[in-house]
Amino acid sequence: MRTSYKHRVATLRGITLAAVAVAIFHWVGAGSTNCAEPASLYYQTLHVPDGMRPKLAAAVSDLKETLRHATGVEFATSLDDESRGIYVRRTDSSDVPEHIGRQVPEGSGEACAVVPDGDSRLWIVGSTDLGLCHGIYLYLEQLGCRWYFPSERWTIVPQRNDIRLSRPLSARPAFRSRVFAGTGGFGGNLPLDPERRLQQRWTDWQRRNRFGGEFQVSGHTGEAFNLKYRTQLEAHSEWRAMIDGKRVPWSITAKFCAGNPEVVSLYVQDRVESYRQRRERDPEDPHAWAVSVEPADGGGHCTAPESIAIGSVSDRVFHVANQVARAVRQDFPDGRVSLFAYNEHAAVPNIALEPNVYVQVIPYAFQRTGLSPDQLLDAWSEKVPALGVYDYWSIPDWSHDLPSFDPIKFGPNRLRGWHRRGVDSFLCESTYSSGAMGPAWYLGSRLAWQPEADEKQLFDQFLRDCFGPAEAPMRRMLTRWSERFTLTSHELALSYRDLQSAWRLAADDPNIAARVADYGRYVIYLQLYFEYHQTKRGSEQRQAAAEQLMRYMWSIYDSSMIHAFRLSQLLARDERTAGNDGLATAFNWQDAKALGWDAIPNNTDKEIRTLVERGVAAFQPREFTSRRFHGDLIPLPLNRVGGNSETDSSDEQSPAMWLSNSLEFHIFADRAESFSPRIASERALQLLVTATDGTTVASQSIETGPQWRDQWTDVDVHLPKPGLYRVRIISQRRTFRLSVPQGTRLSLPGWSNSQGTPTPRLYFYVPSETERLAIYANYTAAGPPRFFDPNGVEVQPEQVDGGHLLLIPIPRDLRGRVWSLDRAKCPLGPLEMLNVPEAFAFSPETLLVPSDAIDGR
Repeated sequence: MRTSYKHRVATLRGITLAAVAVAIFHWVGAGSTNCAEPASLYYQTLHVPDGMRPKLAAAVSDLKETLRHATGVEFATSLDDESRGIYVRRTDSSDVPEHIGRQVPEGSGEACAVVPDGDSRLWIVGSTDLGLCHGIYLYLEQLGCRWYFPSERWTIVPQRNDIRLSRPLSARPAFRSRVFAGTGGFGGNLPLDPERRLQQRWTDWQRRNRFGGEFQVSGHTGEAFNLKYRTQLEAHSEWRAMIDGKRVPWSITAKFCAGNPEVVSLYVQDRVESYRQRRERDPEDPHAWAVSVEPADGGGHCTAPESIAIGSVSDRVFHVANQVARAVRQDFPDGRVSLFAYNEHAAVPNIALEPNVYVQVIPYAFQRTGLSPDQLLDAWSEKVPALGVYDYWSIPDWSHDLPSFDPIKFGPNRLRGWHRRGVDSFLCESTYSSGAMGPAWYLGSRLAWQPEADEKQLFDQFLRDCFGPAEAPMRRMLTRWSERFTLTSHELALSYRDLQSAWRLAADDPNIAARVADYGRYVIYLQLYFEYHQTKRGSEQRQAAAEQLMRYMWSIYDSSMIHAFRLSQLLARDERTAGNDGLATAFNWQDAKALGWDAIPNNTDKEIRTLVERGVAAFQPREFTSRRFHGDLIPLPLNRVGGNSETDSSDEQSPAMWLSNSLEFHIFADRAESFSPRIASERALQLLVTATDGTTVASQSIETGPQWRDQWTDVDVHLPKPGLYRVRIISQRRTFRLSVPQGTRLSLPGWSNSQGTPTPRLYFYVPSETERLAIYANYTAAGPPRFFDPNGVEVQPEQVDGGHLLLIPIPRDLRGRVWSLDRAKCPLGPLEMLNVPEAFAFSPETLLVPSDAIDGR
């Protein structure tokens, strides 16, 4: 905001147009011609349609301004039909030649084409305004223009003297709707941003990177219904849900009785009227595609006899959806209703669905079906012809804008998996943090159009474009974050040194230095967040650290590197629960006169660099290098086992482990045999066993019942052939117990246990090159696990960062052998083995390890 666009434009060096196009687009040949004549000799006028919609008008404005910055030429706009210039036209326009219109791919209202017509005309065509909007940015991308983050300093506009294309290109999205939104939004007219400029920048950024879609579905509507009809709902108790035999009082999240025809009729009328208003305002608005019938958030569905008679919770929710769908279709034959498959109504209903009911499945959280995410998606795919997905990608409430999301593997793999299943839309709850998710969402914008695009090439291009000669240290830092990020003093030391190196390499380019400074702002946030959590909850030191963190977060609000608004809410709430109400009062985002807003610093890039240099001095890296192991899991060779196992060989089962959340591990069978674990769970959980080729060997629902703490459920799974099998226990964040047959060869990764129950003795392999074992342990005040060397001798780890980082020197004669640990209490997350395989077993002889962890393989 404080820096002009003109001084933030960068020059793209060394990237050919063809390379960019091949890496990103499904196209029919795009390229540039080399000519010294100025662009004004070819295209100097933009021929645009009359009465453009706001989104298209904004894209045309971008086209005009971006070409001006790229060429130094002023481009005029015209509504006339002239012989020379760039024509932005819908395919149904009378002046679009037939052979030009045919270049637009069929089957999508967002499809577009950019077609050169000699040296004097360029056509940007689409069947809708959305298609034209996408076509404009498709064209600018071919010229090398990029909007990596929603900031002028992250905008790339190369200087060009020729803006022609030698061949036509076309594109259409793989997903009909591509939406993400940060949890909590932007907060409206904030004291630091009353004009909502940051929100507009994110809106512009999404448009420029071709997010959006033919349609966008909305979320919960029950809350609005309850507020609108509060008087009627309070007057008619029979309209409200019955729980435990009693009608619930009115509340904003209460459900109504699905079996009561009067309240259902009122809801149907309300939804139809809402849809009618949307269609009348703008029938082409993506939000007018469907009206939401998603209930209020949370559980509490009606259990009155008339509701129960309809069927399951899913049956009741979709019964109401069907009624709205039929009513909508009477007035609007092409009208639709939308809702989530979520929480208590995530399961596929037993009733038939109306053809105009559109479902977005939420498979990865808040679903209680007992099915794996893939199983739930498959079940819904059989029920409906098309479906969407709602997912959670690094929401600040969970990740606090730490760089814990892998943009290179996780994001692309998930998008491709959805596309293979026929998912045609996604809505991801995320964060408005460029530091945590900028590269991930940039890559996602490309793969949402072309899932087969090479994400590594896209990431390489991002690094080259943005960092030039400083690419190597920035690549090192961002790659390390993507592979495994743990917030430790060691990581801060490495990140500060990477930034220091990048700054030195970028000394001759102020644009690159400005981007390094933005990442400096982000790493300083990581440091302050780290230091805040190093203090004792409720202490004076904690309050001081909280105020410093809050002030700094707002000071970098404008950079977009963190989602400052949502993080400020979370921090104020966390402090309030600890008795510190002053933070929320001083930084009341609804009060421009609150005292905190008077002392928000404006850190310049130079000041940020000084703080980075201080970080280099303050944090020293430890003597270990993080490592991931990716080899095939194999039984540990007997000559590596050594040591003594404390397992009683007379026991038929391994010691019990108390676990929570879902667990995944691998077992190895020498032959066709039975695998007979014991499982105890209060609520139903799902056991899945699959072979390496993806074949399902077993899929069982298991529930022990009220006496689950004292009783086991015996499971018997037939393994049809020798080899490796994957076992998944899906518990939906519920505690359970697990015991496996003694002698089962397995590889158990990290685990969590919300009750903090200590683990039994577990064994792990330390490769021969490991000089110092490094473990991240997010345990509570109970203390770290006990560690034992291969001879069974207890070893005390060095405790760094308040004990969250554990370091153990490994004597040369004890490397390449099996170590062990016990009493690991992990309620806040699993142990993370930072430089040895995350593979545990109940005895040394049964340990499976990645092949690349063993010398000579």
